[in-house]
Amino acid sequence: MITTFQPLGFGTFAIRNFTNFVEITLQATGSYTSNANTYIIDDPQRGEYQITGATPSVAYTITTPASVTLTGPGSNFTLDNFTTAPAVLVTDPAGSANFFIGGRFQSIGGDTYGDGNYDDTFNITVNY
Repeated sequence: MITTFQPLGFGTFAIRNFTNFVEITLQATGSYTSNANTYIIDDPQRGEYQITGATPSVAYTITTPASVTLTGPGSNFTLDNFTTAPAVLVTDPAGSANFFIGGRFQSIGGDTYGDGNYDDTFNITVNY
């Protein structure tokens, strides 16, 4: 079973110029960068998840989609280049483990984006 403690989110930001693209890269470690066209208001948050009921003390892998299209009150954003942490993924003796997910959030530039939430869902697959 996978439990979500903190969904992956890219905070609140403003676009300085709609003709240029926006990009926020959020590492699974929690650090992030953004391009000069992005004004961060509220910090992005890495996704935090927990596996329970897995085989004890076993290595596992996490699979995420190649990309996700985020829709909202304007043109779409893309979420891709997912990253995971920790570097070594192993369940504990009880068959549990916490892991984190980050990714790259971007626009294509030249489009208009309305104020509001842009979201979608995506599947996380854990193999052990």
